Amino acid sequence: MKRVCLRRMVITTAVTFLGSSISALGAPALEEILVTAEKRVESLQDVPVSIVAFNQESLENLGISDIKDLAAQVPNVQIGEFTGSSTTVRLFIRGVGQGDVQVTQDPSVALYMDGVYIGSSVGTAFETADLQRIEVLRGPQGTLYGRNATGGAINIITREADPGGLRVKQSFNVGNLDLFRSTSLVNVPITDVAAVKLAYTTYSRQGWVDNLGNGEDFGKEDRETFTGDFHWDIGDSQELNYQYGQSSIKDTSRLSQTLGFDPNAPLASVIRFQNPAVDANGIPVEATGDRLEHATSFDEQLQGDVQIHAHTLNYAWEASDTLTIKSITGYRDVNAFTQNSQVPTSSLLGLYSITNGLIDTSFNQFTQEFQLIGDADSLNWVGGIFYYEDESEEYNNGNSNGSEAIPAGELIDYTSTRNKSLAAYGQLTWTPPQLGENWHFTVGARYSDDHRKAYRDNNRVSYGLGGVPTSIPSFQANYDKSFSKFNPSFTIDYDINAFSNVYAKVVTAYKSGGTSQRSTNLLNFQEGFDEEDLTSYEVGYKGDMANSRVRLNAAVFYMDYGDYQQSVPTGNNPGERDFVNIDSADIKGIELELTLAVTERLTGNISYGYLNSSFGPESITYLGLDANAPDGLSPRTDRLTDDLAFAPSHSATLSLDYAHPLSFGLLTANINAQYQSKTNSGVVEPTGYLDKRTLLGATLSLSEIQLGSSYGALKVLLWGKNLTDEEYFIGNIRQAAFDDLGFVDGVATFGDPRTYGITLEYEYL
Repeated sequence: MKRVCLRRMVITTAVTFLGSSISALGAPALEEILVTAEKRVESLQDVPVSIVAFNQESLENLGISDIKDLAAQVPNVQIGEFTGSSTTVRLFIRGVGQGDVQVTQDPSVALYMDGVYIGSSVGTAFETADLQRIEVLRGPQGTLYGRNATGGAINIITREADPGGLRVKQSFNVGNLDLFRSTSLVNVPITDVAAVKLAYTTYSRQGWVDNLGNGEDFGKEDRETFTGDFHWDIGDSQELNYQYGQSSIKDTSRLSQTLGFDPNAPLASVIRFQNPAVDANGIPVEATGDRLEHATSFDEQLQGDVQIHAHTLNYAWEASDTLTIKSITGYRDVNAFTQNSQVPTSSLLGLYSITNGLIDTSFNQFTQEFQLIGDADSLNWVGGIFYYEDESEEYNNGNSNGSEAIPAGELIDYTSTRNKSLAAYGQLTWTPPQLGENWHFTVGARYSDDHRKAYRDNNRVSYGLGGVPTSIPSFQANYDKSFSKFNPSFTIDYDINAFSNVYAKVVTAYKSGGTSQRSTNLLNFQEGFDEEDLTSYEVGYKGDMANSRVRLNAAVFYMDYGDYQQSVPTGNNPGERDFVNIDSADIKGIELELTLAVTERLTGNISYGYLNSSFGPESITYLGLDANAPDGLSPRTDRLTDDLAFAPSHSATLSLDYAHPLSFGLLTANINAQYQSKTNSGVVEPTGYLDKRTLLGATLSLSEIQLGSSYGALKVLLWGKNLTDEEYFIGNIRQAAFDDLGFVDGVATFGDPRTYGITLEYEYL
């Protein structure tokens, strides 16, 4: 066995590392946290990974209702919407992530749902009805989680159907902005060894920016999720779990507003600027960097429509006391019609609109993974084979939905992809008894083979000054390349005593190359870009002190990237972009987490993340659009930013939990705060930025209100987010063309204003 947990009694339910409630209101002590970060159940304190975990109770106490809320509770983690797409989540960990959503691109942070890898960012802003735990793994996880885990991994684990007894749950959540969420759940045992669970969630919220023009308000949300789960314990050693999930997301895009307009800019005189900013009476006001509550969409603001169907089949067989065999099969189908409102104005440049790009996407994937998990004497190990394939199609009308001069619907790009990936991996940990079982040596490796195909029919037209079309040769092109990589890793950790340990690790990882569906020329599309490689060095400490009343975890890391992949503008508008390789980049950082059981009822947590990132070269040269060049293309050189995108230098969280038993229930309260310093939103100067922010949240609940001995219990929860009504960006697009045309500081999307509400929950167990 790797090690025996001597410091705490093993608990059956994992509790959160951040803001964990003290379930036993006796002695003030922190409980053990159980995670599955390395494909087996282990104590979080024993896993040599910088990891944060949340259970169902802590998710509620911290006001985490979807994956986007995680960023407010985990330093060095950025989770937000892509600009103009409310249903697509952008994931960054330690400054590593996907800066542009494309069907030809994979995320750089691996997202897993019940063990199944989710290969596309489209439609990841879905609701989940019965969460059991969320784990956030910071740093590259190339051995166990694959080529697309260069930044880290996020595991979402839902609760399985339970043959142990009947369970009924109903919750209602109402709040400002006409928020309404209802979750209905029933778990029914079929036999002593089998059960079925059904869950349904509906969620709706009005947009917080009134659209006084055409169509729906900005930021309106309307979502439904249904899941059906079947669990079967096959004898004493086998279990099977099948889950079907269906999600419907019908949201409108958020308002992306111009932060300012300078009429004295070099080319501002050619702009016929129709400002979307208006007051409550619809009277136009100056472009501003303040968050708008009213705006006018000159083109109809449509509601997006995303439909998701997912199937998951998990099988586990304990073949012996020392060997477990697992099979994880997943299929996911996404059909998305979205509206990308980058700039909600008409006639920015003459007689056409660059607003309301209409995108129709279909994506499906199949995954199959086999795992062998075992231990024998001083060894434990995990090995597996992973297969992945996906297909996608996307129709995009580019950056024009029609004008007086150009009919709508004639400028459509078409892109299709077909990707396959096969990998074999293994990880072995040796605890030599000769060294007192205090030393643990882990070696791991993964071999990946990727084959990527894409086809594009480019009919995009770029627009120059005054709305005059600039000739870009249309093309039909194929992309077909293969990539392979062997990535080893090595970790050594030492148990200082039964309560603390230190570790050091060297990890290699890679992300396969590919191409860009936004390319404006044949050559860039056909050549694509190369794979990115990284080597990560990390040293960490995990320890409990003062009779398990104090927990301190710390990590120091350095990540060295080669051929770092980034999206850069190659045309006259933000939609014309290519991915390129930057020779080198490095990221240095620190992560600190301190949890205190102040009293038997009060728990506090403070965590901090620091990032220092930079590029090796000061500038980058690549092929870009140039109307004056004979073929429309010419090399262009742009200066790189000093820091990487979405890599704030400082981020921190503070959380306080209080629990007080009453004669008729349990009173709990939580207050939490999150700080993030200013960070870039792009890598080429000039670039947009996300300004610094401090967000405050709180919850107050009364739970375990018993309705007699056999009628279940009630819970009442008051919650609030962004209580100070902070104005902050979640996206900001800026490039040289914007500056020349007078758009000061770019075009930005704001995060939610103050939101608050009440939740009423009934549960029968």
